[in-house]
Amino acid sequence: MSLLPDDVLFSGVAALSEQLRTRQLSPVALTESFLARLQRLGPRLGAVITLTADRALEQARAAEAELARGAWRGPLHGIPYGLKDLVDTRGIPTTWGARPFAGRVPAEDATVVTRLDAAGAVLCAKLSMIELAGGLGYHTGQASLIGPCRTPWDLTRWAGGSSSGSASAVAAGLVPFAIGSETWGSITCPAAFCGVTGLRPTYGVLSRFGAMPLSFTLDKLGPMARSAVDCALVLSALAGEDPRDPSSIQAPPALPRVRPELTPGLRVAVLGFDGVPAALLSAGTVAAFERLKGLLREGGALLEPATLPALPWEPLAQLFLEAEAASVFEEMIRSGRTRELADASHRTRRPEDYLPRATSTDYVRAMRVRGEATRAMAAFFERHDLVLAPNLPVAPPLVEENFDAAFDFPDPLGAAGNVCGLPALALPMGFVDGLPVSAQLVGPPLAEARLLSTGAWLQQRSDYHLLRPPL
Repeated sequence: MSLLPDDVLFSGVAALSEQLRTRQLSPVALTESFLARLQRLGPRLGAVITLTADRALEQARAAEAELARGAWRGPLHGIPYGLKDLVDTRGIPTTWGARPFAGRVPAEDATVVTRLDAAGAVLCAKLSMIELAGGLGYHTGQASLIGPCRTPWDLTRWAGGSSSGSASAVAAGLVPFAIGSETWGSITCPAAFCGVTGLRPTYGVLSRFGAMPLSFTLDKLGPMARSAVDCALVLSALAGEDPRDPSSIQAPPALPRVRPELTPGLRVAVLGFDGVPAALLSAGTVAAFERLKGLLREGGALLEPATLPALPWEPLAQLFLEAEAASVFEEMIRSGRTRELADASHRTRRPEDYLPRATSTDYVRAMRVRGEATRAMAAFFERHDLVLAPNLPVAPPLVEENFDAAFDFPDPLGAAGNVCGLPALALPMGFVDGLPVSAQLVGPPLAEARLLSTGAWLQQRSDYHLLRPPL
């Protein structure tokens, strides 16, 4: 077996798709090369829970036969990918990253898997994650079924959570794209620490049928890839209503027409580094953000300093997350099986310690406030087309350290975006001391095409998303 060179494996979904469509590349050869890379580097990174080699090769051979007879299913046909291990796969373990569920084998595929199958994509691996997507709390990167997942830019440092393996695998060239999930920061955080492009779609745009529930009103699945264009291709294949998920909604408009484009006169609300301790914030990160703002100004965007509506964003997000997670995992909590979780904090917590601090009255009141918050953000986006902000502007912590202090600063935009179900695009904006730093674009509901087009336009003018870690 002759493995393909790194230049091919790091070229991204769009480039690989064209080579597969024109039969310059073999789906089987491509899949074999990614499987070899997953086997070789996955353990070093802690990124892979289950390698799905048999399924991958079967799908790759089917794609090769179809392409040989001119039957092209679309841009993902023959493209290998990975799944965060909370998305169900029939007959293949889906562990939720947690010891109590290590033997869990689903009887059917999640909707996103069914749709990726229909698009001709090739599943190569189930990827590591923080146990239970962090829903019951954690304090170190050790909180995972197979141990810490590492950013490929520095193997002593954490890849971020909870979609750790998805981001690390894409950054290291183990797969061209992966599916992650976000409840609050679980796509944007690892995208920042691993230097990849990650999209948190509008709430409901991707069906969650067959995905581990954590917070019914906050959970979202989303693609992670090397570029905004690649994220657009994946989203186009997956978005849309699903009768098996009552919360699912229509696909965002104009996704198939996403191109690198900056809307003339784009009104950009700029949020800065407010609340980030000076000791955690580097001058290089600030300079990278200023460069990004400069690119937008040069392109004709109208940048304006802004503040979010004055609402209790973080208390709202925390209340929904705690209350809904306690409901989802009630049986495990009552049984005491939380003591099997990897994070050391669970060994001393009693079942009553997991009860939400909020009462049912508090939850109902918070839902009413959520309505006000949604209306306030709708008014905000009448004045602005999108938000530009730093994305987790701190260095990744060491995998073994308690990182509570490293994240001890406010995240109102992350909270507001998830409480109101807004789309966000995380993209690398530079490197500081050899580690990636990231920005995010946030828009109103169903504004994915604008976010992705703007992100693609920015990436056309930089190469940070193309750089490869020194593995």
